[in-house]
Amino acid sequence: MIQICDQLKAEGFCLLRLCADLTEFIRLGRTRKTYLDETQRFLDYIIDSLKAVDKFVRNVIKEPPEEQVIKAKLRDFGEIEKALSWLYVLSKEAIDSDSLSIPFSLATFLNHTGRELLRSKDVSFVVLGGSTLMYYKYNLKKLRDLTNDLSARIPGYPVLDENVGILTFPYCAAREVLVNCNLFHEMGHCIYEKRNLEKDLRSELLGKFSQFFLGGKIEQKVQEPLLAWRAGKNYVSTLMLRWADEIFADVFAIKVLGPAFHFALREIEQIIPTGLGSDFSETHPADDYRFRIHAKWLVQDEWEDILKDKDNLPEFFEELEKCKDYTIDRFTVGCRPPSYLEAIGGELHKWMLTQFDGMVQKIEENVSEMLTNNFEKPVYDFIKNHESVTSYLEHGVVPSTFYKDGIKRHPHPITVLNCGYFFYLKGMTPLLKRVITNLNSIDKRIMCGKRLNSWLGKAIEDWQILLKEGKL
Repeated sequence: MIQICDQLKAEGFCLLRLCADLTEFIRLGRTRKTYLDETQRFLDYIIDSLKAVDKFVRNVIKEPPEEQVIKAKLRDFGEIEKALSWLYVLSKEAIDSDSLSIPFSLATFLNHTGRELLRSKDVSFVVLGGSTLMYYKYNLKKLRDLTNDLSARIPGYPVLDENVGILTFPYCAAREVLVNCNLFHEMGHCIYEKRNLEKDLRSELLGKFSQFFLGGKIEQKVQEPLLAWRAGKNYVSTLMLRWADEIFADVFAIKVLGPAFHFALREIEQIIPTGLGSDFSETHPADDYRFRIHAKWLVQDEWEDILKDKDNLPEFFEELEKCKDYTIDRFTVGCRPPSYLEAIGGELHKWMLTQFDGMVQKIEENVSEMLTNNFEKPVYDFIKNHESVTSYLEHGVVPSTFYKDGIKRHPHPITVLNCGYFFYLKGMTPLLKRVITNLNSIDKRIMCGKRLNSWLGKAIEDWQILLKEGKL
């Protein structure tokens, strides 16, 4: 009894020290810094979690319970340790992501867009600078499950809100606006999870796999039919639902942002090539398949004529059009199936790709349904305002407000982003001629690219101020 009681106290004091260190770290880190509102609330959530843990642990070790209860409390401490390991990592990234260390205006607009589309004021996307060159969304399911469990064990322990999503971008890109359009893809992952589409897709997929396995007499082609069937269900559902998540995020981002998302994705893939031209990987569909989806929705959302315009980027659209015509037979799965299914690997992969093509239709319908009532195609505002926005950029002026035909106009941030990308990729020559500097041509373009991103960010910020003041 003495030994196990000592163990309880030792673990308790370790937890208290960690809580105290983390609380102090957050308190000092916040000093003289400002944060995105969503990040501020998330840091408050962490502090509240630490307070609840501290109070619970103190009560336990102050008056150690009976031996049979001590074992239960040790299990509670184990669950607390798991939660704190998450909060330890997230605290550092959140503290480092103050308003000067993230694309602040874009992150604010991203949250505004999420709340508008989901029709909820509670939606909250925390944007953090990550330590890799990749964009990604934190999978918070395990942390949410832990917080639900701890809230039942610890009085006052806060549950992580279902409306919170955590998105990361490469921390070195804090001053970039254009390439950070990739964050809208990551927001799409959060919305996919929130809409519970995966549950329906999984159920239908597993039913079709059973039909394929039995109807195709697969059990006669493998040595261990039962093991092959179990391994196949896991393999097929794991890969195809990952692909579905990616396609949902792509369709969402391309419909919300238009070409700007496609350009942003291409830009990041130039830095980190995927090598997935026609191969589906364990986590992502083939690049050409994704671009086929992009081309389809850019046409349907009326961007085609704009992209084909000689003054924009017709070569980009020509490449996209080639992808649009690709059939599913062009693609392959670049993964090795489970050993029980190696004998039918080619047949299985062909079936998976065919089924995935049908799954994508359901994903597209789901995204389109979400955007039906409260979302105007961004191309309409672009058509009205792109000439003026581009003219402002050519003269180095923030395109927040201008007059056209005697009417005061404020271009939508999505128009600003698309004009910015067209200008960045093909239209900077007039600006470069106007800028007088001693820099060589390469450094001059890099400098103007940075200034362009700052002008775009300021225009997006101004639009949100006008919206808040009711002037739009």
